[in-house]
Amino acid sequence: MNEPRPTNGHAKHTEEGASELAERARRAVQAARAAQERWRLEPLPARAAALTRAAKNMLRRRADVIALARQEIGKVEAEGIFNEALGPLDAVNGWVKVVERAASREPVRLNPVSFPRKSAYVDMVPRGVVGVIAPWNFPVAGLYRATIPALLTGNALVVKPSEHSPRTSAWLADQLAEVLPEGLVQVVQGDGRAGAALLDAGVDACVFTGSPEAGRRVRLHCAERGIPSSIEMGGKDAAIVLADCDLPRTVAGVTHWALANAGQSCGAIEVAYVDATIADAFVEALRRTWTRLRVGKDVAPLANRRQYDVVGAHVEDARARGAVVVCGGAPADVPLGYLPTVLDRCDERMKVVRDETFGPLLAVVRVSGAAEAVRRVNEARYGLGTSIWTGDVARAERLAERLDVGVVNVNNHSFSGAIPALPWSGTRETGFGVANGPHALSTFVRPRAVLVDRNRAPEVFWMPYDDALLELGDLLADAQLLKIERAWRIPLLLRRRLRTLRDFFR
Repeated sequence: MNEPRPTNGHAKHTEEGASELAERARRAVQAARAAQERWRLEPLPARAAALTRAAKNMLRRRADVIALARQEIGKVEAEGIFNEALGPLDAVNGWVKVVERAASREPVRLNPVSFPRKSAYVDMVPRGVVGVIAPWNFPVAGLYRATIPALLTGNALVVKPSEHSPRTSAWLADQLAEVLPEGLVQVVQGDGRAGAALLDAGVDACVFTGSPEAGRRVRLHCAERGIPSSIEMGGKDAAIVLADCDLPRTVAGVTHWALANAGQSCGAIEVAYVDATIADAFVEALRRTWTRLRVGKDVAPLANRRQYDVVGAHVEDARARGAVVVCGGAPADVPLGYLPTVLDRCDERMKVVRDETFGPLLAVVRVSGAAEAVRRVNEARYGLGTSIWTGDVARAERLAERLDVGVVNVNNHSFSGAIPALPWSGTRETGFGVANGPHALSTFVRPRAVLVDRNRAPEVFWMPYDDALLELGDLLADAQLLKIERAWRIPLLLRRRLRTLRDFFR
């Protein structure tokens, strides 16, 4: 009943040799680099217009990507449209505003006394070819939040889709390639070996989203080659449910963010730290809700057998260590489906509290109040996001300042990841990569400083050196210390130095 979906055949065969992989990656990077030479010279409005055309085409063809995501990873139709199809155009519009503000030429003010007749500015210039190693859980959404800012800032792309969702991710690349200059967007298919080959092929930056194990390998690989990288390595997001929360909304929100995409999201709620005074009511409300949800319609099946096995193992581990199975805890009657599962009275000994599950499973940990909940969040392995559910927003904002995570939501959860202006980042084993917001642009651009000097005379500190220059240096140092008794000599020494330099270079 719970067998894996058939292999789609789009990815390269695993027996492909290392030399063939390396050559494919090399050709892709080479073609992308050739196209980038002209693309980087296009003004931002022209780049934005091209990406807008591509995004509108994606909306018109949304049925295709919804079907592909369903076939490859079992994504239900509602999440196919809301998670994958609707996002690209919003992302283009949002990123254009971010790039306009954060990557435009920045004038630098110079002291006219210390730097006479000089002006300066900083341009943010594209790095070149960006390699994107994409996740399978959001095969389009996990791609466009990197590809769109990379392209808007003048880079070319080489995308390595996950071997679990090769056709869905390639669909996005195909839509971009149809509108953008030939060669600018390339795709290299394959497993982790293809990702390593891509990094070795000479990309100038890397964006990776995936497991901690793979993320550590990619980060080291990039460091060895001097490639800037943004690495996101998963999460174990928590909901802090306080006694004064609006219980119906909290149950609805926790339900959605725990079970959306079958919990296969780095920003899914996997643990709820619930004030003990309302824990019974909260757990019972979850039970009533979750037992009415339909696997395959509301809750997607697991994307692959490996993830299905992880969920089952975590449930059994928790059960063996004393957790109470409130609902679920067993396979559903669809391929790779697992019933939405609430486990009550969990603790840190259990994998469902300690390790990333990536499934339709919520561990409830009863706490004595907000202070204990914050402490437990900060002691966890991962540090991506946390939500606080309470009627006292001011108190929640104070608690947010104490949370050692990258993203905090009050009375909602991880939808902020779809807002280009808001950074999405983490701490600890989540990694320190940043997606979204101006802080993410350092992966795609580097600063280039330009200083223009309109002086015709040599600078007073240029060679040749003499006693007048030494005395001038001492007087300038004294002036900074507000010792100005001999400051009257500074103009005399400046004129003397300029005469010396003019005579020397005449």
